[in-house]
Amino acid sequence: MDINDDALRTLWQRQQPPSDLADTMARKVRRHHRLEKLRRALDVAVTIGGIALLSWPAASGGLSPGQWLLIPFFSVFLITSWSILLRQGYDQRVAAHQPMSVYVTIRKVQLRNRLRHLRLARMASLALCAYALVSVVTCYLVATADWQQAALRLAMWAVLWALGTWWLAKKQRRATRQQYRQIARLGGK
Repeated sequence: MDINDDALRTLWQRQQPPSDLADTMARKVRRHHRLEKLRRALDVAVTIGGIALLSWPAASGGLSPGQWLLIPFFSVFLITSWSILLRQGYDQRVAAHQPMSVYVTIRKVQLRNRLRHLRLARMASLALCAYALVSVVTCYLVATADWQQAALRLAMWAVLWALGTWWLAKKQRRATRQQYRQIARLGGK
């Protein structure tokens, strides 16, 4: 079977794109920008909330047992989350205008990074559960009742956080792996 490239090109160029394509694309881009701004604002709000939660009582001189138990968690969580966010600061969308092989390579790197971040989130939730378990055991061995209550609350929240993280990571991991396989087929590798 002989394929005539000129005939295919002519046929392809005669086909008109949908009339609302520009509006649809602009709407999707605006939605993406709004979601990105919302995500950044949420990251900043969690950071400010964590710092306020831990520094306000410290300034007045009275940290509760629950706040003392949260200090190590927030000191690790904030540093880790911001280091991940700052590493993602550069824009790789320009690769969509590059040749297909460049786009495929960059997109595969992005998807592998997303999978790595999901794995890091799962490990962080396990680390929080381990910290909460150590806190509960330690508080029940040597601390007073209010410390024990705070350690139990921390353990409860850690388990809920871990379950939510595992559910979300599983859901996103499946979609990311499917997209990775599609991109790998597109690149022929």
